[in-house]
Amino acid sequence: MEMQHDVGRWLRMVSVVGVWTFLLLSMEDAARAGDPAGQTGDLAREAASLQSVCGKCHNLEIVMNTPRSFDDWRDTMQKMVDRGASGTDDQYDDILDYLHRTMTTIDVNSAAPEELASVLGVPDATVRAIVERRTRKKFVDMNDLKGTPGLDAALLDAKSRLIFFQ
Repeated sequence: MEMQHDVGRWLRMVSVVGVWTFLLLSMEDAARAGDPAGQTGDLAREAASLQSVCGKCHNLEIVMNTPRSFDDWRDTMQKMVDRGASGTDDQYDDILDYLHRTMTTIDVNSAAPEELASVLGVPDATVRAIVERRTRKKFVDMNDLKGTPGLDAALLDAKSRLIFFQ
């Protein structure tokens, strides 16, 4: 029985390490992208809020493995608050901001410019280039998007499971 307890503790520890590795990689992606909006410090604070509030009840791997639309994240947060999640309004804002930047799906061909900037972590000039291009001709895939001036291919690869084209 002691062995099962040790294995369970080890699995929880590996899970926590995996989540924190993902969070750190997300911050590294923002830094590598030139941190256009000063987001690296914000991401660290937002990640801490996520851990503090959501980590009380959930293995954060569940969150990190479930990209959703921003509306779905907002609805999920409301359900958690309704079920008794406790945090400050600032923490809730941080969590939604973090999920928006790191775990929100986006259709590059129809997303609002503000959403492109937030989810892709790119400056306004790059957002304008994306919007101008999709106005002329919709993007068909990731390689097509990577041809946009100002986009970091490695950053797009890191976010590829969040990006789709309709």
